[in-house]
Amino acid sequence: MFGFLNPRYRFPTIAVFIYIVATSVERLALTVLAYGDNPGRMGEFLLAFPIGMIMDAAMACLLAWPFYVILHHFQGLLQKRWLSVLASLMLAGLLWNLFFSNVAALFFWEEFSSRFNGIAVNYLLFPREVIGNINQSFNLPLLLPPVFVVALVIFWKLRAPLNAAIADKSRASHARFYGFVLPVLIASAALVNAAPVSIGDNREANEIANNGYYSFLRAAWTNDAEYDGVYPGMEEARAIALTRQMVAQDNTKFLTPEGTRSLLRHVDNGDSPKKLNVVLVINESYGSTYVDNIDNSREESISPNITRLSKDGLFFTNVYSTGVRTVRGLEGLLTSFSPIPGISTARRPGSVGMNSMAFLLKHHGYQTAFLYGGRKLFDNMGFYWSSIGFDTVWEQSDIKDIGFDTIWGAADEYIFDEALRRIDTMSGSEEPFFLSLLTISNHRPYTYPEGRIDKDPAEKRKENAATYADWSFGRFVEMARERPWFDDTVFVFVGDHGPRLSGQAQVPVDRYRVPLLYYAPKQIEPRQIETIGSIMDFGPTLMGLLGLSFDNPFFGVDLRRVPKGEGRVVMSHNYAIGFGQKGHVVTIDPTGNSHGYKMPLGEAQLEPVAVPDAETKAKAIAITQTAHHMFYGKEYLWRKPGSGGSQD
Repeated sequence: MFGFLNPRYRFPTIAVFIYIVATSVERLALTVLAYGDNPGRMGEFLLAFPIGMIMDAAMACLLAWPFYVILHHFQGLLQKRWLSVLASLMLAGLLWNLFFSNVAALFFWEEFSSRFNGIAVNYLLFPREVIGNINQSFNLPLLLPPVFVVALVIFWKLRAPLNAAIADKSRASHARFYGFVLPVLIASAALVNAAPVSIGDNREANEIANNGYYSFLRAAWTNDAEYDGVYPGMEEARAIALTRQMVAQDNTKFLTPEGTRSLLRHVDNGDSPKKLNVVLVINESYGSTYVDNIDNSREESISPNITRLSKDGLFFTNVYSTGVRTVRGLEGLLTSFSPIPGISTARRPGSVGMNSMAFLLKHHGYQTAFLYGGRKLFDNMGFYWSSIGFDTVWEQSDIKDIGFDTIWGAADEYIFDEALRRIDTMSGSEEPFFLSLLTISNHRPYTYPEGRIDKDPAEKRKENAATYADWSFGRFVEMARERPWFDDTVFVFVGDHGPRLSGQAQVPVDRYRVPLLYYAPKQIEPRQIETIGSIMDFGPTLMGLLGLSFDNPFFGVDLRRVPKGEGRVVMSHNYAIGFGQKGHVVTIDPTGNSHGYKMPLGEAQLEPVAVPDAETKAKAIAITQTAHHMFYGKEYLWRKPGSGGSQD
């Protein structure tokens, strides 16, 4: 094959061909993963394959053009022994990278239903956890040897054309070379520059059509500070007015003039505050799909403890996370900030000093602390917590007794045991405390101590790990019930995000639903509320339950005061933002397009509509534009009420 080409050009052309074949096989495998259980919808992907191959060819040409140029102009240098050896080693490394990336893409899709994105980029910054997680989750001795063998066989086959390219001494015409290479290079660059391609409303089909290398590089290089001119926008005054409407309630009064880019308002929760202790349990990946009395339709019980406790607490059944990563969940829960496209503000320069529940409760006289079962270095979380008002941050190394752990950290029961010890100490102060916990067990590799529940940890099932997480939380509450501080404490259980993204919608809203439970049997009247809301609403709702009036620009609202049939959700996925209300969802993305859907509650997927709902679209643009401008305008930083604008 390609015998008609000059030897020095034959080798890189064969390499381009191998790249296209490898990525096409990967695309076929991703299609099977996405729709293997629903072959009737395979027609949606007929267009994805030819477009995907064109995008792969364009990327391959861009990756290969330096090698064409080197072989054309500097081919004589490669005949030096050490450079020839270096070229062979580089070829072996590139082949290993290609085939390993193909396999890794399948595992990434299985977890996130997406090409490599910002999650993959951020994970590479923390190789200890990522490599350890892969090692504990998958049988690497079984998976890696075939990849190595394939790479070795292809390398062996390519040695002859590589050596022929290096040994070729024929004269080459610059005019003929650049007359062909330059047009191909320009066309390839134009195609890649036009990415990401969109072949319709099906998110998964669009993901499969795009090139995996491009998706990764875009996530690594994209400037998340860009919004205006990239996303749909509107006149500033209208955006601010619409956003203010979304956060105004019957007990709020704005403290800045109309038209000011600010949501600062006084929230009147009465004059009889109850400064109860607050324990916020942020449970890793605990979506409503695991909750027996919300979305669990499996023939097994997963959350008997949460279900039991929910009957004696204030339980919200239609609350949605703001993203698919823990740092996004932390942003929504702790800072009540509306998601903006790209990465969470927890990972952006400029997040230091953001408004938060920690700052707010500290202003009301609370002790503030965070306890994490893993390393606080991971994903910059320790610095983030400290920078938004938590006076003390404890991590895995601070946990006194760890009888079982994974690469992510201590098993949940040991986190809760440590929390009890810390609370016993904090409760000795006259100040109430606000302790947040982030658990880790409901995460791949889905293992936990034996003998705790009647499900085998060796199976490494998500459902088993979720049941263990439920058992650990129930055990924690029952142990706390024996403490003297129990009756004066509000326990909050919430998922940071759902377990796995799937579905064709640009932002698959049904996968974002999480449980939100406020439990304080001596203080809060039991009630189940079906109002649609966001984890951004955790803080304002808590302040209402505590009877604490406050001044703040939170994007969240008190869910108990949302009129029937109202309520809204805001969420992100990669570079798209989804906004939902009144049975409608509209997504906006950097292509300038807007997609509309009907929004059934529960696990039913969104239903595409031809024309997005106009009111929902306007609000999606307004809240996202306003949040983006406020963040980069440094207009969401904590200010002491009555301090004249000085930062805490």
